[in-house]
Amino acid sequence: MQLRKITAILLSLITAILFILPTTVSADTIFDQAKNIDTNKKVSKTLKPGDALIYKITPTEKGTAKVKISTDGSLTKVYVYDADGNELAVDDDISSGWRNGAHDFYNDHDTNAFKGTVSWDVKANKTYYIKIQLYSYAYDNGKYTASFFYPSGEPADDTFMTATLKKGETLKLGAVVPAGKKSSDIKWSSSNKAAATISADGLVTAIKKGESVITVKCGNKSQKIKIIVE
Repeated sequence: MQLRKITAILLSLITAILFILPTTVSADTIFDQAKNIDTNKKVSKTLKPGDALIYKITPTEKGTAKVKISTDGSLTKVYVYDADGNELAVDDDISSGWRNGAHDFYNDHDTNAFKGTVSWDVKANKTYYIKIQLYSYAYDNGKYTASFFYPSGEPADDTFMTATLKKGETLKLGAVVPAGKKSSDIKWSSSNKAAATISADGLVTAIKKGESVITVKCGNKSQKIKIIVE
């Protein structure tokens, strides 16, 4: 009983200390570590105490961003920052476990995993940073699954490069390979193969009257061009 009281006091002191930390972060703590993640993507990883999942999103439309989280990790903190490093207020519906503070989620060592969704309002073309961390004084490793959802529609028509072809004509497209990638990492796709197709090496073929958006993607980088078939 005495040991439990001491542990509870220490945990309260640690939590109190954490709450007086600044609510901004520097570039070398999160901005340089964050990885881009597309909407509707899910990641799963086992974190050691002190480790974190750090991602960034850039919605193309205003609306609500959501991160669904499931974990058996104890003492978890979920942070959301804007591009200036300011911590943002978020809503959540964590269904189990208990908390001490705004977005610190605790889980008794002997209880089941808890899960829920963290959400916040986003603006178009603004970058947001998400950090899901298992605190360094957690009991042990934690298994985490996070799914990201945010407004991401096609860019407005005037943001596309556009090319006009007649039925049967072809157009060869090229792409610059990003540093650290290989030419085999480049992937081409057509949004409307009935109007225009794209080969693995970037050759567009106009099939019939209509429009198609050709996308070239390599890693987290992508570019689009609209093909109008007359």
